[in-house]
Amino acid sequence: MLIYIGAAVAVVLLALLYRYIPSRKVFFAFFLVLCAASAIVFFLWPAPHRNSDAVVSQEVREERQQQQQVFAVWYTDYQKDLEDLDRNWQRYHKILADFKADIISIQTAYLRLAQLEKDSQALDTRIAGRTPPLALNDFCYDQSIELVRKAHAYADAQHRAIALTRAAADPANLSTDDQEEQSHMLQAVMIRESPPALFIADEIAAIRDYLAIPEEDTDDDGTGQADTSASQ
Repeated sequence: MLIYIGAAVAVVLLALLYRYIPSRKVFFAFFLVLCAASAIVFFLWPAPHRNSDAVVSQEVREERQQQQQVFAVWYTDYQKDLEDLDRNWQRYHKILADFKADIISIQTAYLRLAQLEKDSQALDTRIAGRTPPLALNDFCYDQSIELVRKAHAYADAQHRAIALTRAAADPANLSTDDQEEQSHMLQAVMIRESPPALFIADEIAAIRDYLAIPEEDTDDDGTGQADTSASQ
């Protein structure tokens, strides 16, 4: 930035000198001196280190490695919760599909939905209690809390959809005996109550970028070539 400011000032000075210096020889001599000085400054000005943003101390490197391990252990269990959410949702759609195809009766659909409702309630409770480990630093902990919040909101909405569909499938409360109409009723509840997709890519990307460890610089001779003599 300073170089560009200096260049702008030099251009202004040259314009003024060209106008007010009576001797053109003096002007051109001054111009040559200024060009030589500019070249010296340009080539000798210390360039910023290309990897200055990527250089981290050994202490920071070890801290990030430790945070990676802590988060990885916790996230493994978190992923299991997501897999169970997906499994429950597949069970839900299979029950409705089997009833729509007249593979199972309304009584069987109701009993399966009742069991799924209990399972989804248990999963919702488990997710709500999955707090991140206190060993995580503030940034990773806050992002992990957001992961739990999103999963809990999705699990709660999923449980609500299952519970309302189970209630609609209760043979004691059905207003019709027609299987096709009953299926339409259950499908309507499913469409109305299905939760939006669970999107956690932003939090995962933020944690991944925050804990990224730059590769160590292996250049020992300053030529940009890594020392491979040990492997020869």
